[in-house]
Amino acid sequence: MTNSDPNIVGAEKRAEFFRDFIQAVLSLAAGSIVFSVTFLHDVVGIGKAARAAAPSVMSIPRAPSLLLLAWSVLTVSVIASIVFLYVHAVSTKYTKAYSWQMQTAAVIASSALVLGLIFLAIFGYLNVAV
Repeated sequence: MTNSDPNIVGAEKRAEFFRDFIQAVLSLAAGSIVFSVTFLHDVVGIGKAARAAAPSVMSIPRAPSLLLLAWSVLTVSVIASIVFLYVHAVSTKYTKAYSWQMQTAAVIASSALVLGLIFLAIFGYLNVAV
């Protein structure tokens, strides 16, 4: 017996949605790390080449521990996303065997992304030259 209600989403579609969501979280977390490293090097002026080219460029950022914390939290997001994708791939063979691991990894990945972006935004705000 099949249900003809078009508003009901099947388990396969939900699994695909969450996989795509975590892939987006992974891309955003990894991209945030890469972008912030590039920003720190090219815009803020960290490094020997930047100091030699423009001695007036700020070479020591304010609150560097906040940046390291942001990178650490974003790295946790990347790792949790990879764990989710691995467990998701394994769960296709063993249905319902890994649901709590997937939920935990998804919550950690999403929360760490948001927290890491907040830390990066605060670091950026503290280091904007006015």
